Amino acid sequence: MPDVRRAVYGESAGRRSPDTRHPSSVQRPEAHAHKFRTTTPSLIISTAALTLALGGGTYAAAAGLVTDQHIQKVVSNSTAANAKHLNGFGSNHFLPTRNEATSHGVHFLSAGQTVTLGHTGHFTFTSTCSKDSTGQNQVTFDVTADTTADLDGTGPQPAGTKVNIHTNSDALDTSTATPLKPGDFDQVGSASSSTEIAADGQEVDVFYNDGVNWSNGGTSHDCFAGYAGLLG
Repeated sequence: MPDVRRAVYGESAGRRSPDTRHPSSVQRPEAHAHKFRTTTPSLIISTAALTLALGGGTYAAAAGLVTDQHIQKVVSNSTAANAKHLNGFGSNHFLPTRNEATSHGVHFLSAGQTVTLGHTGHFTFTSTCSKDSTGQNQVTFDVTADTTADLDGTGPQPAGTKVNIHTNSDALDTSTATPLKPGDFDQVGSASSSTEIAADGQEVDVFYNDGVNWSNGGTSHDCFAGYAGLLG
């Protein structure tokens, strides 16, 4: 009986016929294997609009099959449903970021340095680090406006007027109850606030923070200052 296997593979009785096809023409099973990536939330969201435009049902995406159930699950757990996680309050109950007044953290200064802490509406808040008459560190928290404004309760001031809201140093803050030696860490009391009112009615309320002689092991700073509040 003839050897069917040899006939199929083109073999003679004693040897296999060489494959004379060009290597590139030889097809390998793995070359046609489809690689499917796992469906991800971002992919589902990106196809959601098209799916809905097609009237619901399903949409055959390259990475898999997206259904209405997929979309509902993703949306229910996305930022689109945030209001459901905020005790049922609508967006009008929350402050837009444009109404934030902030220095974006505390700024560290060296003696002889003045920095702009931030701009909020008509108002610009700055801080200056210097040496007082005894050679100790001293820091200021100041404000100016680009229009007529009441700055920290001083009454209406012309545009460009600089008003000192607070000055901090060991010499200024030492007391019998809390004595401070030159070089001691000192920080303004908590909940120190200031209100600025522009001629057009714009109001800024800030809580400010300033101090001297920050030291943390090998890291030290002469002065620091910052603020956070609201623009109304």
